[in-house]
Amino acid sequence: MTVDDDVVLKVEGLKAFYTSKKGLIRAVNDISFEVRKGESVGLFGESGAGKTTVALAILGIFDNLSRYFASTAANEENKRLWKLRDEANKKGLTSKDIGEDLPGVEGHIWFKGKDLLTLDEKEYREIRGAEITYVPQGSTKSLNPYSTIEEQTAESLYAHDEDNTLNEIRVMKKVLQTLDLIELGDVDIRKGMKPRQFSVGEDQRVLIAMALVPDPALFIADEPTTAVDMAIQLRILEAIQIAREEMDLSMLMISNNQGTISQTCDKVAVMTAGHIVEFGSTATIMTSPGHPFTRAFIMSNPSMEVIRKVKEKGLRIRGIPGKPPDLAEIIIGCPFKDRCEFAQDVCREKKPEYREVEDGHFVMCHRYEELPKW
Repeated sequence: MTVDDDVVLKVEGLKAFYTSKKGLIRAVNDISFEVRKGESVGLFGESGAGKTTVALAILGIFDNLSRYFASTAANEENKRLWKLRDEANKKGLTSKDIGEDLPGVEGHIWFKGKDLLTLDEKEYREIRGAEITYVPQGSTKSLNPYSTIEEQTAESLYAHDEDNTLNEIRVMKKVLQTLDLIELGDVDIRKGMKPRQFSVGEDQRVLIAMALVPDPALFIADEPTTAVDMAIQLRILEAIQIAREEMDLSMLMISNNQGTISQTCDKVAVMTAGHIVEFGSTATIMTSPGHPFTRAFIMSNPSMEVIRKVKEKGLRIRGIPGKPPDLAEIIIGCPFKDRCEFAQDVCREKKPEYREVEDGHFVMCHRYEELPKW
């Protein structure tokens, strides 16, 4: 497949399933989106929607993680599914070819024109941590308490220096420049400190610096402002924005916080129950959402602007009733049907088409044209 040179990442028909004590969990179910050069795309949705699973699949570590955790739920059915997966991989077959859903990752993840799912682990390691970097959720568990900030920030550079050509002075200069870029403060003095000497917000900045120092083509941030207060959140997001502009970064931002998405993203993919139900520009999604889930999710924690707009339209502000669907069960119809105030029989019986309703705006909803407009 030929991918536009301006497209850094193109996810196509991605599925990521894993086994559990409840059975096969369909964490990400047939999603597609792209990130262009210099563009920031947000994965926006409730907890458990599959956002982090998308990141792990892109990084090439979802299969290994799901196999590891499968050992804690190693009943006979799960063993059978993983055996089928291994046999299918050897023959180059998919779940569709086998006629049964299988654990693991399927679909296509094109990165700079190369399908990552065709790479072996050695080839993937050359990209992961160098061209594609990741800031995980939860900084307190992500840094080595025994190494200095300077050592940990430089680690990714040395890890990909297979020819031993790096000069220590140049590496340290690059580290200091990156720590300064994310505005850590007093870098010359604090570079030799260890994580316990930093606040949670500063730890998060260090993780961002670690992901930026190799000059990646794609930067993935997973809930980068979790567990910090509002003032620190704003400073972290400002640091990310500064880095993005300075380095012309392509970015995938994962968050359930509409403020984070609004401040950092050009486009948004809205996720629930393993599906992308809406995709478009951030301005469109946040001010004129088309899918009932997007509307309900935004209204469950509305800004003052949203409250004003909703009241002007005569609509009511409401949370999302009920629970997300059980991803161990096959979803028939729309994944949001049981919690949607607009659902009808067609929503319960047939999965909606993911379609372009306006230029660049995609919605997965049978009743989009009939919904009251924001």
